[in-house]
Order: sequence, then C-alpha cells, then structure tokens
Amino acid sequence: MLGSLEVNLLIVVPVALGVLWSAKEWIAVAKVKIDGHPDLLALEGKAQASDIVSEMLKISKTIQDGAMSFLFAEYLYMAVYIVLFSIFLVFFTGVPTTVAFVVGAITSIICGWIGMRIAVFTNVRTTHQC
Repeated sequence: MLGSLEVNLLIVVPVALGVLWSAKEWIAVAKVKIDGHPDLLALEGKAQASDIVSEMLKISKTIQDGAMSFLFAEYLYMAVYIVLFSIFLVFFTGVPTTVAFVVGAITSIICGWIGMRIAVFTNVRTTHQC
C-alpha cells in the first residue's frame, strides 16, 4: 500500500501540472492578435481588415453574451436542485456527505463556467487564424 505522502503527491502533482499546462496554453492563445491579417487580405482583394475584425468581434461578443446567459439560467436551476437535494441528503446520510455533495456541485459549476469562458475566448482567435 502507498503511504500518506505518496497518495497526497499523486493528488497534488497532477493538479499542479494541469494548472501549469493550462496557464501556458492560455498565454499562447492570448498572444493571438485579432488584426484581420491586413497584408494577406490586401493581396486577395477582399474587404477591409478593420471591417472583418469588427464583425468578428461583434459576433464573438454576441456568442459570449449568449453563453453567459445560458450558464446563468442553468446555474439557477442547479442552485435550486443543490439546495433541495442537500436537504434530502442531510436527513438520510448526514452532514459530511451533504458537504461533499455541495462542494462537488460548486466545483462542477466553476469548471463549467471556466470552460465556457475559455471556449468563447479561443473560438474567435481560432476563426481568425483560419
């Protein structure tokens, strides 16, 4: 069997590596400048780069607003469910299980919010680079 130190390291090390990797990727994506590639568009005789960029940013903002509205509505339903199910849990299983359920639900909500923010943030940059 593994000792307490080894078990804790097996938990903490992958988490730390995941956070570092995510930060590295976030920085790489954030370096993508949305400028419309004016030199490439001028060669192809297409619309002004500023028009394309402004339209891309407008669409990106619309998608971001829609995604955040969706998450707010979803999390409102989840909050009601978490409260009601927590009341049920505390009577049948006790406080420790209820606390674990609530903490798990909150971390799930946070992960969903972060994931949606990242998806919307990278979507416009990926489209721009293509």
